Amino acid sequence: MRFVNRYLLPGAVISAFYFGLFMYPLLRMLTLAFPGMQMTTPLLLVVFTGPLIIRLIFEAYRHPVTRWAASLAFTWLGVCFLSFPIVLAFEIFNLLLDLPQQLSGVILLCLSAALGLAAFLNTQIPAVRTINIPAPARLNGLRFAQISDVHVGSRSGRFLTRVVKGVNRLNVDRVLITGDLIDFRAISETEVGALATLNAPTHFIIGNHERYVDVDDICTRLTNLNVQVLRDSSIDLDGIQLVGIDDADARSQVENLLARIPAEPDRYRILLYHRPDGAEAAAAWGAHLMLCGHTHGGQIFPMNFLVKRVYNRIKGLYQIGDLHLYVSPGTGTWGPVLRLGTRSEITVIKFCQETQ
Repeated sequence: MRFVNRYLLPGAVISAFYFGLFMYPLLRMLTLAFPGMQMTTPLLLVVFTGPLIIRLIFEAYRHPVTRWAASLAFTWLGVCFLSFPIVLAFEIFNLLLDLPQQLSGVILLCLSAALGLAAFLNTQIPAVRTINIPAPARLNGLRFAQISDVHVGSRSGRFLTRVVKGVNRLNVDRVLITGDLIDFRAISETEVGALATLNAPTHFIIGNHERYVDVDDICTRLTNLNVQVLRDSSIDLDGIQLVGIDDADARSQVENLLARIPAEPDRYRILLYHRPDGAEAAAAWGAHLMLCGHTHGGQIFPMNFLVKRVYNRIKGLYQIGDLHLYVSPGTGTWGPVLRLGTRSEITVIKFCQETQ
């Protein structure tokens, strides 16, 4: 009985959830659109296990082909996820109206394909968003760029190159990378080499995905590419105290680390932390600006509702006392190369003179 409660029941629940959310919409649309289609056991096994097997192959054998296959498999699952509410709406209306089956299947497939294509295109060229932050007169006109959650590994080095070119066109004074730049082991300097071409001084903090892989090696590679890595440390930048804190699961991480870092008087204080946690502690410490990422803004609707249950500040600009907190929706994607209800973003932080 212990084995059943510990392994079989959770496994059955997860499998049912996985099938219902990701597999059922596709199978339902196919059987509607092609009435003669036979759902054989081998076909169902391929549909059910294929994406997971492809991901495991990518984990074991890192290669551009396996990355492309894993990205395609997870994006396909993402499209199935997008199809779920469409198919659910069909099932409800079908109970009431007895809709034409084959025509409905074709329409559902077309709607899902169109939605998936739009969500895919939405990930390819990050939007540029400028936010104005009040600051002392000496900082007036300074412009920093924030990029976050690029996820090289899940995404290719070519995507990072496009991001770097987009940042360079902005001619900012500094670039701040707020974690999850890399999410796979042994990503080479060559693959992230575009960072060396950034035309502004660049600072980086680790996110949870760097922690999950070879974080120390990642930091060494980025240092070799002229990216300054901040790990639970503080530096002075011409009147700005820039603090970078390592990502951690503990919600008290910001409070605990800031207790060890003195707030420099007469400095404008900026805190970089991957997760939108600890803003109240940062405000109490004396930070003026806190930059985060991690949430992806939910990435795919309706995941934003689930993410918001964990992080109530899911994306955008917030004010906590004298602190301005900006949560980036992310520059890249993780898992499916899809965004619906959010947009990949390069953020420009423009410092404006405080009004009296």
